[in-house]
Amino acid sequence: MNGLYTLSSSGTTGNPLNVTLDDAAWYAVNYYFFAQIRDHAGLPEDLFQRGRPAVLFVSNKPGRPSFVRPLPSLNDGLYLRFQLPESADAVLPVLRKFPAPVLYGKPTYLLELRTALLGLGLARAPWHPRLLLVSGEPLHADDRRRLTDYFGAPVIDALASTEGGLIAATEPDGTTYRVFGENVRLEVLDEQGGTSASGTGELVLTNLVNHSTAFVRYRTGDRAELATGPDGTQRLTRLWGREPETVRFRTRELPADEVTRALGFLPGLADFQLARRPDDGGTLLRWAAETTYDAPDALAAALRDALAGLLPDEDVRWERCARITPPGGKKRRFHL
Repeated sequence: MNGLYTLSSSGTTGNPLNVTLDDAAWYAVNYYFFAQIRDHAGLPEDLFQRGRPAVLFVSNKPGRPSFVRPLPSLNDGLYLRFQLPESADAVLPVLRKFPAPVLYGKPTYLLELRTALLGLGLARAPWHPRLLLVSGEPLHADDRRRLTDYFGAPVIDALASTEGGLIAATEPDGTTYRVFGENVRLEVLDEQGGTSASGTGELVLTNLVNHSTAFVRYRTGDRAELATGPDGTQRLTRLWGREPETVRFRTRELPADEVTRALGFLPGLADFQLARRPDDGGTLLRWAAETTYDAPDALAAALRDALAGLLPDEDVRWERCARITPPGGKKRRFHL
């Protein structure tokens, strides 16, 4: 087949996976993706103009370059991949030159941009994007609020992968996901190893776009609740991804959402993670304060009170961090 391209994926096992794409699949992954998101978000076509900023993709993955390219699927508007610099002072000039209507990246990447701008004394973003587009890791409710409050725009959370392309996405500020049936067909794998068109379990996908590397009932490793309608349309009514639905501590089991509600929205908190201690298997709470927050002792006390209410009998150790997710890494809030 002519026009083959190769992309690398970590695969569901963590081993590198090379995926070849034909011309149509390459266009779908790199360009048509944005047209589908534009239409799904209800953004007008004339918002994107030839040679003008269209999509700003932010990353802090080490060793990657910044570059600009046109997006033919968005009227040849410009896509900027912006590698966040070590110096926050270098961020603002780029944003002033490239006020894109779509701000795109993993949640942790956009939160890193927010932290840099807060450090420059900007209580709000220096431009007004029309849409925040996140993908690549779970979007927790507290992080959603941090992003929408700061950038003043609704967020679409997209499920996408090298193997499947654009799989599903929420409506702006929505919580359920429309499955893009023109791209993929989803099923769930139950605990007995069977597949079903509706139910709760690990998502398996069949890619309907890439004819070069076939993915048929490919295990994604992402856990979700899938609903398939009589007309064949599909939605994810819940998406946990690689995060657990419930968190098992030594003394009790709690819904992950309950833990996030109790801890994640405390004033001054930037992030937290609950992990297993490597020495004795107990619970470790890692936490990070906003860099501009001037009362970390009060935040620590509020965290202790909230955690005592959740886990009154749990032996919890504490670790304050400057950051929790390393640059380029994927957020893992519950590592138990």
